[in-house]
Amino acid sequence: MKVMVLGAGALGGYFGARLQEAGHDVAYVARGEHLAAMQADGLRVESPLGDIRLPRVHAVADPREAGPADLVLFMVKTYDAEAAARSLKPVMRPETLVITAQNGVSAQPILAEAVGRSAVLPGAVYMPADIRAPGVIRHSAAFHRIVFGPWEAEAMPGARDIRTAFTSAGLDAQVSEDIWALLWQKFVMMAANSAITTLTRLDIGPIRETPETLDLLRRLVDETFQVARATHPSVGEDAAAKALDFLLREAPPTMHASMLDDLRRGKRLELPWLSGEVVRRGRALGIDTPAHEVVVGALMPYAQGNPAA
Repeated sequence: MKVMVLGAGALGGYFGARLQEAGHDVAYVARGEHLAAMQADGLRVESPLGDIRLPRVHAVADPREAGPADLVLFMVKTYDAEAAARSLKPVMRPETLVITAQNGVSAQPILAEAVGRSAVLPGAVYMPADIRAPGVIRHSAAFHRIVFGPWEAEAMPGARDIRTAFTSAGLDAQVSEDIWALLWQKFVMMAANSAITTLTRLDIGPIRETPETLDLLRRLVDETFQVARATHPSVGEDAAAKALDFLLREAPPTMHASMLDDLRRGKRLELPWLSGEVVRRGRALGIDTPAHEVVVGALMPYAQGNPAA
């Protein structure tokens, strides 16, 4: 299978490396120092599930240099989704499928408008990873799960074929028949985790050990759940409980949101599509979201990058 990873950062690079190690033809679209390191020295993954060393990878700056693919892993940040979606048009084939893995529920429609809904497999990734150094990805948990599903029923056979390829590469891959319910359920956990770890500049461990901060986390989860349930009624009644169970019991204590990494590096934040999305939808639905409003107010000065830079 020919695979293009559009946005080969921590998550995209990890899945691409697993697929390349399994024998698939993978092209990595990246930029900056990470791209330069991959072009010079290949790609390295450090993981409790097994390290990977790929001395040579096909790393490029433009999707046109990668060429058409059977599968595109659309792994860019949400604020880059529109431009990245447009860049895919010249390399799409009729049978190409695109898995999305953005934080939130905003990027999928942007991609569908560019390439057509029948080509889009909205997806969700469950694993912590970061770029430890250019060309080096650190995966810090004993799970690497990806769930995706067809927007249009005609894409289901292709989705199942991709799942087979992923599982053959040792990945935990599943196909969902109601992917939007799953995406909203993940959003309940993810929006709260992004808000609390970025606001406090802490990993989840110290947060869940501090009663006052833990109470704030619970309120963030509840607000997101109320918005999710009102928007997509098939979201389970236990979505909030599941989100808290993951954050309080399953997540490693060193876990934090990628938005915190972006804040520390002075990069743009996905805040408008996370807590900002909760606040916007809450207002439209008549649902109060005071905890998320505080997060937006506190972090918005950093949304475009370090304001002191």
